[in-house]
Amino acid sequence: MGDTSVTEFVKQLAQFAYGAKITAEIRKDVTERILDTIGNSLAGRAESIKSGAHEPDLAVERAVRSWGGVGKSVVIGGNGGLLPAASAALINGTLAHVLDFDDTHLPSVLHPSASIIPAALAVAQEVEATPDQLIHAIAIGIEICNRLGMASYIPEIRNSLFFEKGFHATSICGTIGAAAAAAYLYGLNADRIADAMGIAVSMGAGVIEANRTGGTVKRIHCGWAAHGGITAAAFAR
Repeated sequence: MGDTSVTEFVKQLAQFAYGAKITAEIRKDVTERILDTIGNSLAGRAESIKSGAHEPDLAVERAVRSWGGVGKSVVIGGNGGLLPAASAALINGTLAHVLDFDDTHLPSVLHPSASIIPAALAVAQEVEATPDQLIHAIAIGIEICNRLGMASYIPEIRNSLFFEKGFHATSICGTIGAAAAAAYLYGLNADRIADAMGIAVSMGAGVIEANRTGGTVKRIHCGWAAHGGITAAAFAR
């Protein structure tokens, strides 16, 4: 009987991330998701500016910019300077999910793009990746994120085990997928991609209580997942 340990499964996912073949159909799908994510982010920023300074994305950007740091990564629709990749991804991931109108993968009960795409875009700018490398990173990040979410789905109750236990699946699976995408863009081999995903497991976080109480912290979850994924990949370098 083969090794069915968690470590072996992570290694298999990392091998997939490193060597996946990206078809023309996948390239088209990823391109559409990039445009959709940027569009959601711009719409979210416009709504937040109208609503006031206490909107989550504006609060996150104020806090992140107060940390300082100069990098190569753009904040979508922002007027400030370029930021380090993890900082830009935190803001952009929050923006992408702030309207809660970003893409949803129903079999996994996830919003994959709002975590994976901001992370991949930020790192791609940092390392000056090619368009093909960016598309590969996003494709494998979303696939891994969705597969993890699907593994947690319980057909009998038509819900995710994450939600049943009070966690937000997007913020946890998104961190791992973002780590895989960032690690690929950093040029890590399959073993190091596995390390990045393992580190990301410890960084994935987010409870779903805000959905029940009306809090706005859920809107930050995708940004934090993107930030955590990049950080995990950086630690694995």
